[in-house]
Amino acid sequence: MGADIYTETLEVLTPDSPRWETFVAQLDALLGARGCDAKSQRLATAIMRKMGGIDVEETLAYFEAHGGYCDCEILLNVEPL
Repeated sequence: MGADIYTETLEVLTPDSPRWETFVAQLDALLGARGCDAKSQRLATAIMRKMGGIDVEETLAYFEAHGGYCDCEILLNVEPL
């Protein structure tokens, strides 16, 4: 008998994601409290890890492809107006 293999499908977080507004609200709150270091996606990464079920690396690649190279740029460039 073979072992059952469970593979979790991880979400790539985009503005079309049902959890996008939750992510943006948390990122905006942390940026307001801590500010942006303009060099990393540290806060966004921490939020995504806490939310769970998100492919963090693929989501960060998506953010960068849309101008989100740091936490504040995610809100400025990736978040639709």
